[in-house]
Order: sequence, then structure tokens, then C-alpha cells
Amino acid sequence: MSSLATVPTIGTALMRRSLEISCRVAAISGGLLVVVLAIITVVSILGRWIASAPVSSDMTMLAWVGPITGDYELVEMGTAIAVFLFLPYCHLRGGHVTVDLLVMHAPPMVQRVLAVIAETLFLVVAGLMTWRLYHGLLDKRRYMETSMLLDIPLWWGYIGGLVGFALLTLVCIYRTCDAFTYSPQQPGSTQAQIKENSAQGDL
Repeated sequence: MSSLATVPTIGTALMRRSLEISCRVAAISGGLLVVVLAIITVVSILGRWIASAPVSSDMTMLAWVGPITGDYELVEMGTAIAVFLFLPYCHLRGGHVTVDLLVMHAPPMVQRVLAVIAETLFLVVAGLMTWRLYHGLLDKRRYMETSMLLDIPLWWGYIGGLVGFALLTLVCIYRTCDAFTYSPQQPGSTQAQIKENSAQGDL
């Protein structure tokens, strides 16, 4: 976890609990989607292997066996949706990788200012992405663009991305507000104290 990860206060605890539930549901949904995509990939590869094997390819009873049509389209769209659904939970937990070797030794006030700046910038990016995904969804739906093999409407994929980034924007709002009361960890803090603060953040 980054040293710039915010610690929730009493005033933001309720908002965090609501976001925690929503982000977990989104992350679990993304995980289940990845499992389904993995199964599709394995089945498609097995079907392609059986269809091209010297013995099984000549068997009439296995003539229907083959790769799943449009498997690349399904994996491409599904993977993008899963990534978008993972982002809110990752950011809520402060899971993004940061390089802050110098920041962690800076005075508390400097760390607080940097935390506010970082969270504000993330909020701007998340809000911008949410806005553009919404307009992209409208454009894809207006022109009824579909995938090449399965004729899946492309705007369907934008729905998952829009949900993920909208939730990420809410998380960014929460973390930006909480950054104003950010209490940085001191360099001499023990591992037990860090675990205690993390446990308080899960309440």
C-alpha cells in the first residue's frame, strides 16, 4: 500500500462502507467474468486441437467439434470489462503501485498536500474517462456498430466500462475528501501499528 493511502475518519466511515460493498460486488463480478473467459478459452483451444488432430478430424461423430466462434471477440470485450470493474476496489484499498521513497520521509504537511494533489488528479482523470465512455457508448449505440463474427453490439462493452469508471469516480471523490485529513505514517511506525490502521480502514 502506498504511504499516501488515506485513512478514513469518522465522518467518511459510512461513505467508505457503502463504497466497500459496491466495489467488492464489482470486483467479484469481474473475477467471475475472468473465470468464464478462461473456460471459453480452454474449450475453444481444445475444440481447435480436436478438430485439427489427424485421427479425430476424420471421425464423423466429431465433425461438430471445433473452436468457439468469436472467442477472440468475447475475450477481448470481457477482459476490458473485467479490468474496469477491478479498478474501483483497487483504488479504494490504495492498491495502486507508487514510488514514494522520498515522499515518505517528507514532513506531514508536505505529505498531506501531495496526497490531496494526487487524489485530485486521479479524480479528474476518472471523471474525464467516465464522461468520454458515456459519449462513446452513445456513439456506438447510435451507429449500431457490432463485432465482426458474433454481431455483438459494441456499446454493450461500454456499459461495463462506464459502470466501473463511474464507481471509480465516486471512490476518487471519497479519497480526495479524506486526503484533507490524511495522517501519514511515521517512518518509525511498527508493523503492528500499520496493520491496526489497515484494519480500522476496513470497518
